[in-house]
Amino acid sequence: MIASDGYWLPHTSSIDFCETNYAHLNSIVELHNTWSSLAGISFFGLIGFWKGNPTREIRYSLAYVILFLIGVGSAGLHGTLHWIFQSSDELPMIYLVTVMNFMAVEFDSPQGKPKYPKLPSILFILLLINTLIYYTFQHLYLVFVTTYTAITFYHFYLIYNLIHKAKGGGPLSQKLSRWSLISYIGSFLLWLVDMFHCELSSRLFGTAGMTFHVVWHFGAGLGAYLGMVALENCRCVALGIPCRLNYVYCLIPVLELVHDEPSSKDD
Repeated sequence: MIASDGYWLPHTSSIDFCETNYAHLNSIVELHNTWSSLAGISFFGLIGFWKGNPTREIRYSLAYVILFLIGVGSAGLHGTLHWIFQSSDELPMIYLVTVMNFMAVEFDSPQGKPKYPKLPSILFILLLINTLIYYTFQHLYLVFVTTYTAITFYHFYLIYNLIHKAKGGGPLSQKLSRWSLISYIGSFLLWLVDMFHCELSSRLFGTAGMTFHVVWHFGAGLGAYLGMVALENCRCVALGIPCRLNYVYCLIPVLELVHDEPSSKDD
């Protein structure tokens, strides 16, 4: 259902969502999907950028910044259903998985000496080409879904071989990776319900007009975040850097360096 006097009409995005448009405010198309984008996605990017990245490498800071921007772009998309915000939501999702694939491939390379020194340039060119293709076929939502699904399955393949088969990062990375997959895949199943069975989504999770898309935002944001922490731990273990898991607000895991406490001497 669409309000006839909504501020952002006519909508220019190639997709609409289950939440009723302009149900709460005339200036925000989907209120619950908007705030949950910031709270469920951008928030984890901020936490990671603020507290994470114990090795202080650009790849991890970049990943957390992209995660933050995905939430901002998603909020813009749901708040306006405008094509420019759709691209600012969808393209960073592809960029983030690409960076995480790079993190997995280079997890054990010495600092400052990458195994594949030309890989960043190659990935940049590929992402540039993908961006051009995206804008050419932005009206076809299936193009984005196909691209994102392909690189995400490749990421799952890399993670399976690195963390669960070769046991890179040890038990901690395996635990974080398992919870990452549970959070992401579980919320993705609810995304499917929300996209293809809107009435069921609204009926089962219709609190104040919310749908399962809200759960998708929190689950996907947490899943991506935990996946990055798992890769950070793989990196620390490979480099022999002592790290430990701590918790922000007693809930959100962050990886931090273990600093040797000065030993006291008796006089």
